[in-house]
Amino acid sequence: MTAHTSNNFDPSLPHCQWWLAITSPQISYNRGDYDYDLPTLKRDLDDPVEWGKNFIDWWGIDTRREWHEMIHRLAMAEVHGDVWAGEFGRRACMSANEWQQRIDRVQNPVAKAEMSYLDAAYRHVGVAGFKGWDFCRGSFLTRAGFCAGKVTQEEFAFLLNYFSRQIQAHFSSWEQYTQSFVFGRNYWEYMNDQDEDSDNISYLLNNGFYVGFSSFYQCLEEDTDCPIPALDWNVELPNIRQPESLRAILSDEEGEANA
Repeated sequence: MTAHTSNNFDPSLPHCQWWLAITSPQISYNRGDYDYDLPTLKRDLDDPVEWGKNFIDWWGIDTRREWHEMIHRLAMAEVHGDVWAGEFGRRACMSANEWQQRIDRVQNPVAKAEMSYLDAAYRHVGVAGFKGWDFCRGSFLTRAGFCAGKVTQEEFAFLLNYFSRQIQAHFSSWEQYTQSFVFGRNYWEYMNDQDEDSDNISYLLNNGFYVGFSSFYQCLEEDTDCPIPALDWNVELPNIRQPESLRAILSDEEGEANA
């Protein structure tokens, strides 16, 4: 299959629509700031480079190499997507009754609650767990980096296609992917909240932190601009070769060449 780059990005092509749609869960949380259908996320942006500097505070990334290192980690689901990866695998090998018996043997109430949360997530998304949380944010950083001049057009196409292929490989539907995102985001909020875990487990197990589960899905369903409902999950994605620039920067060759 012919490889595509963002130089010939055509929003009428199904795979290009897919590339943008995978960021939809993240955009839905910040609907007033970003656009689903704009590759660079933001319209009428006076200074994209200056906007990109916000990511120093938001993500701790500044240089082009730091951006790509973070995107790579998200593509590998190594930021938060691997949280409880071993336990999700264990849950996959046990029946619901066996898992409940395992929960019952645990004395610590926080640990019991977290194991119940893992079980709820597993029932919705399977062994993939929280990977959707990382994949979605990785696509967001790719598009933001393209806007801020940290990601080239060639890298943009490769990375969004790579994230899309990862998502199709780990999930079976848009619903499952978005559920992985919201379960992962909720657990991230739980981990980062300053209150005691014992005070937070009731929120973890009910409607979630801040933007709850029901509010999230209501926003997606009521947002007529969201591209997900109209897209076939089984869109065929192209095979795109990794750009040399991406290989070089991740191996630090680009940094050495500019030293």
